[in-house]
Amino acid sequence: MTKTSFRQRLRERQQLAGTFVKTASHQTVEVLGTTGLDFVVIDAEHAPFSQSALDTCLLAARATQMPALVRIADAQAATILKVLDMGATGLLVPHAKTVAGIREVLSGTRYRGGSRGFSNSSRAGNYGTEPMRPMVEAADRDIAVVFQIEDREGVDAIATLAALEDVDAFLIGRADLAVSYGTFDAAHPDVYEACVRVCKACAAANKPVGIFLVDTSELEHWRQLGVSLFVIGSDQALLRTQANAIAQKFQLD
Repeated sequence: MTKTSFRQRLRERQQLAGTFVKTASHQTVEVLGTTGLDFVVIDAEHAPFSQSALDTCLLAARATQMPALVRIADAQAATILKVLDMGATGLLVPHAKTVAGIREVLSGTRYRGGSRGFSNSSRAGNYGTEPMRPMVEAADRDIAVVFQIEDREGVDAIATLAALEDVDAFLIGRADLAVSYGTFDAAHPDVYEACVRVCKACAAANKPVGIFLVDTSELEHWRQLGVSLFVIGSDQALLRTQANAIAQKFQLD
């Protein structure tokens, strides 16, 4: 039986829960791979991942069969190529604002109809053992590309962006939206209204939508608004929360 790919599950709007990995440690990814999470997002935008650290973290994800998206620092074709050749399940692309920008990124992720350069000598090609046809077919079928809506311009264009067929999903980033809307409050009414607008536009286009949450307290609220992809907290936040709970327990005793 063929295993359902992460991209297919995402497009089917299955409920998917993951977390950010912000520590450049393959052991962290291995540990998360033993949990019931559906995916991880390796944060190469805001965390100090070298090429070597990113490579070993993606190896750990593959070893534990944990789908791993990489949040890339930029949308350059060379960046996209390196991440996908390392064996990433897909990309999380920051600051989606325009149709042209999205199409350029998508082109870099696709062989047929795109501009992705071919080599099967990397992990993605099983180090030279994967024939060209099945490798191209599998990559074009299974690589997931999620775009972040975190700017006023992206919100204003969301109806048009959500209609783009090859986009697998959008992810709402409330913190950057707050900055874009001129506030320091991610729960500000203007930010909330923008998030709802994104959810409604994605629902109208039958496009999966996700959101970052600091914890699970808002989970049901956003589910009711049609969100199916949840990035909840991070490895650092999970560590701090558990450590604080232990410390508080001892202080109360």
